[in-house]
Amino acid sequence: MPSKSLLLGALRRFVALLGASAAGAALLGLLIAGLTRESLLRGLAIGFYLGGVGLCAIAFLLGSRPPVRGKDDGGFVGFGRWLGGGVRFATRDEHREAINLPAILVAIGVCLIVVGAAVDSRHGLL
Repeated sequence: MPSKSLLLGALRRFVALLGASAAGAALLGLLIAGLTRESLLRGLAIGFYLGGVGLCAIAFLLGSRPPVRGKDDGGFVGFGRWLGGGVRFATRDEHREAINLPAILVAIGVCLIVVGAAVDSRHGLL
């Protein structure tokens, strides 16, 4: 069982990521509200929806990476791989990251979508 301090640290980091994502989505929503002349709450809701869906889409793309990586640095597999560069199988840490990072992004994305639904003026929650 993880220690209490470990769980509190993980919760603190998750809340910080959620707060930064919510701030970015709110700024996007304010920009949308200003450009489209929608109400402030509707613009914020759209920003939260777009931010949440964007994070879920990124999570899907990261989670569907193949189990092979570039031989040199493990980064982007670009033209060099098509021209005969080598590949290798992902390490255990890379497998763990391929599971954990998309899970965090989906969790934050779903939270942003829920906040967007709560703020949306069409549903009358606020």
